[in-house]
Amino acid sequence: MTDEQQVEIASEVAEAAPAAIAPEAAPVAASQETPTEAPSQEAAPAPEVPKQPEYDVEQLYPEIVAAKSSKSTLDVVGLRRVRGGILVGYKGMPLFLPTSHLSLKANPSENELLGLIQQTFPVHVHELNDDDKTKVIVTRRKILRVDHLKDFQVGQIVEGKVVSFTDFGAFINLGGVDGMVHVSAISRRRINHPSEVLKKGDTVRAVIKEINESGQRLSLSMRELEADPWQGAAAEFVQGTRHKGKVKSLTAFGVYVELKPGVEGLVHISEMSWARRIKHPSELFQAGQEIEVQVLDISEEKQKVSLGYKQTQPNPWATIAERFKVGDKIEGTVREAIERGVVVNIADDIDAFMPKGKMHPSLRGKAQPFQVGDKIEGLFVMDVVPDNHSLILGMEGFDQGANRPERSERPERGERGERPERGERRPRQQQQEQVNIPEQKQDVSLADLLSDEEKRKLFGGDN
Repeated sequence: MTDEQQVEIASEVAEAAPAAIAPEAAPVAASQETPTEAPSQEAAPAPEVPKQPEYDVEQLYPEIVAAKSSKSTLDVVGLRRVRGGILVGYKGMPLFLPTSHLSLKANPSENELLGLIQQTFPVHVHELNDDDKTKVIVTRRKILRVDHLKDFQVGQIVEGKVVSFTDFGAFINLGGVDGMVHVSAISRRRINHPSEVLKKGDTVRAVIKEINESGQRLSLSMRELEADPWQGAAAEFVQGTRHKGKVKSLTAFGVYVELKPGVEGLVHISEMSWARRIKHPSELFQAGQEIEVQVLDISEEKQKVSLGYKQTQPNPWATIAERFKVGDKIEGTVREAIERGVVVNIADDIDAFMPKGKMHPSLRGKAQPFQVGDKIEGLFVMDVVPDNHSLILGMEGFDQGANRPERSERPERGERGERPERGERRPRQQQQEQVNIPEQKQDVSLADLLSDEEKRKLFGGDN
């Protein structure tokens, strides 16, 4: 019941029983009138209420306001049953206690209401009406909750009903006191929302982890009452064995695979493919997909399993040298562009690398001449090293105009001629004889006479 509804009820009570709430400075007469809501046949007869003392609203109202501000209690006496609750008296001034604020139960019995007549008990001020100071609504639910919390202790196993969900947990009613189970404490399984394992109205058992008296709430955990799924996991999921599992969630660094309820392992992104460079696991997997994985490592104590997916797939590097030989001309699609070159996909299961230095000379001055998705023709295989999972590509004409001899053709250090003594200069003619100038052709430029290192120093560009 909302506060506005409670104010309406109080107003209706005042209109229906004008003698119950007298004008300011008027005494509350002893009630001889018939209650607005007659008790059931099983209910005990309403006791007679003694005549209440006179009261001064202007004197008592500031005390009531102060009690609300300080959240302190007022001692009241039950006066009579009225529609929607009972009237209670504070130093003779009648106040309204709604049924919804009278007990920890949502719908207290008639006997519970009548049992408070002529009884003295504490209440808190719930709602004030400055326009009509005689219409004050009080509550005793918080007081009852605090008292009820004393019946609980940390470590105690309790039972209650699921009443509501949030994204972070579920609320359990324990007979007037709410307990909250965080989503991580509901099950030993990894769940994203409480509704995956619970539904409203379920009766559940939980362990009290913390008692918050100020918030009148208990922190609960259900996972402690479940059998530990990790017990015996190392014997069930032996290193090197293969198992089927379900992809539970994807992250930037891998996917979590459920081997059985409560036991999950991580397939790191580096263990997803032999030769493809995977940028995100979503390129291969989606949540809910069933896949086969291999156990790489398991720690029952740490509750951690490392899994591999590529180990269940054929290793293309075992036959790579037969499929791609040095000098083969191929084409491919750029999968990734980095500072040092580009990753090129040349088959469904193979990614190769082309360094910037192996691109055509006309492209080397650009920061990054290719973008992801570009198709490149005129490629050829330069190097294949299966043991290192390496396949290097080059572009036709990447060494066009190069004038440096191959390493095998370079003279040994002792064959390069005697070094002139310190202070002596080599004759200009002799210096010129050491420069290997190729035969002049129409398509040869000065830049072609420079090595890659000399070009970089001269022009400041990348290879």
